Amino acid sequence: MSWIQRLYETYENNISQVGIVESEEMVPLLPMFHTTAKAQIEVVIDEKGNFLRAHILDKDEPNIIIPCTEESSGRSGKYPSPHPLCDKVQYLAGDYKKYGGGKWHGYEEYCENLYQWMISNNTHDKIKAIYEYVIKGTLMEDLINTKVIIMDDNGSLKNNDGFVRWCVEQMDIKESRVWRDITLFKSWEEYYSSSFKTKGYCQVLGKNVPIAINHPKNLYNMCANAKIISSNDSEGFTYKGRFLEPDQCYGVSYEVSQKAHNALKWLISRQGYNNDKKTIICWRTSNLETANIFHDTFDLLGGESQESDVAYTGEEVANKINMKLRGYNFKLDSIDHVVLMSLESVTDGRLSITYYQEMNPEDFINRLERWHTSCSWIHYYKKPHVFVGAPAPIDIANTILGEKEQSNKKVKMQIIDRILTCIVDGQKIPLDLVQNSIRKTVNRVAFEEHRNFDKSLSITCALYRKYCYDYRKEEIGMALDKERRTRDYLYGRLLAIAQNVERWALDTNDENRLTNADRLMQRFAQHPFTTWKIIELALRPSFERLKEKGKSREKLIDEVMNLFEPGDFIKDTELSGEFLLAYHCQRAALSKKEEIKC
Repeated sequence: MSWIQRLYETYENNISQVGIVESEEMVPLLPMFHTTAKAQIEVVIDEKGNFLRAHILDKDEPNIIIPCTEESSGRSGKYPSPHPLCDKVQYLAGDYKKYGGGKWHGYEEYCENLYQWMISNNTHDKIKAIYEYVIKGTLMEDLINTKVIIMDDNGSLKNNDGFVRWCVEQMDIKESRVWRDITLFKSWEEYYSSSFKTKGYCQVLGKNVPIAINHPKNLYNMCANAKIISSNDSEGFTYKGRFLEPDQCYGVSYEVSQKAHNALKWLISRQGYNNDKKTIICWRTSNLETANIFHDTFDLLGGESQESDVAYTGEEVANKINMKLRGYNFKLDSIDHVVLMSLESVTDGRLSITYYQEMNPEDFINRLERWHTSCSWIHYYKKPHVFVGAPAPIDIANTILGEKEQSNKKVKMQIIDRILTCIVDGQKIPLDLVQNSIRKTVNRVAFEEHRNFDKSLSITCALYRKYCYDYRKEEIGMALDKERRTRDYLYGRLLAIAQNVERWALDTNDENRLTNADRLMQRFAQHPFTTWKIIELALRPSFERLKEKGKSREKLIDEVMNLFEPGDFIKDTELSGEFLLAYHCQRAALSKKEEIKC
């Protein structure tokens, strides 16, 4: 169970962050035996347990940190256990039945649990005040009197299941909110830890300690009821057939389970890539930052633009990437680990680990560097910025799916998973992803906006360049290579020249429509020889409109035609992605942008 070991280490290395709320949107690193909850009602009492006021909370109020037990953190079923302090009205109101509440409400169990905490050696002043109030059994009456809970004309309750949070106002105590009181967190940790008696062998700690049976849920808000560890189904097939008792199939202590699950929840909120019921996280077990694998090279380098009027070489970009990544390396610990984990909820109750990989930081940095240099191209889609490097995994997935299928979240996340495997494991780029990207890009007429096509084009070029690096051990330059004589490359140049000529002619009359080269791009990719004859004939009106200005383009077409090897030009077989590299480079050169030397 290496994943739970690494999460436990992460918690221990970030112990100083426990209980600190960094932002209202982010889940904090929770203390042991605590969870988060969404409160709808705030009740304020004084230090002697006297009711002061109550009000309904805004819907956008952030979640709060509350104490929980092993049973309440993963509670389910007909009679779920109450939380120790904050909970729904039905658990806290002694007069719940009096005002029309259901037969069971958990009030007696809540009071007994609170009483035991109050009389323990780990008690707290706020606990005493809350117990003195709830034991009176007047919460429903107080909430009705303050119009927090409304009775309809028939005497029935309109809203009676709100979650309550407490404030205890005390003299000389600034922090009245129980969900922000760190001393209260510590009080519950120490009290609840002392209650565990039965011990077993913990596979993480390597010793006999109190063993957890019921593990936390609510790790990821898109699948709040899903658990990553569960063995409490004595009637199903969770462990039956292989073991007699649940604790025979694994052994994890209360401490490890709590810290690991809290670290996982914190990481998902802090730096997870979350999409529907799937989340992917990459982190270091130390308290130091690491490079973000979801970033493109532009974001990896901190948003550094490589302006189009500056001659930039691929070697310079590689050096910048190396310097950036080695900057993380200088801080590395010899016992540090980088972990990539993908989780997905396929049912309401189960959160499965669909991918797991851990490595030492040096290997991680080497693989990340290789990705950003071998899967690189010139990109203009972050206007006004220009960058040379690898696109982000999400942008790659969108390109492979195409504009009409980008809303397919499940397939998109599967593609991202495969791309991350290439990055982290150093595997070759999957051929089907490259082919699908080419197929979507050459269908030029499917793109409603020119900028979307340009983005798809440059990303596809990056993927094909990565393919050449992985399978052919060839590094193709990102600048126009006027000496390259391969058939596919030359045909890509011809298509770019034709597109440029017709676009130039159309612009003279302010006509904003696709050129013939654009419309026939998909057919050209499949049958270049026969399609080129159609495109070339269609260029005549454009040359006539341009007159002398078009002579340089006619000459350029002849120059490219003369570079074909004998017999290559008349081949009508499908072009590889290499023609897109040439198309992109030739088009950039013709638009008078500075060539990026590589």
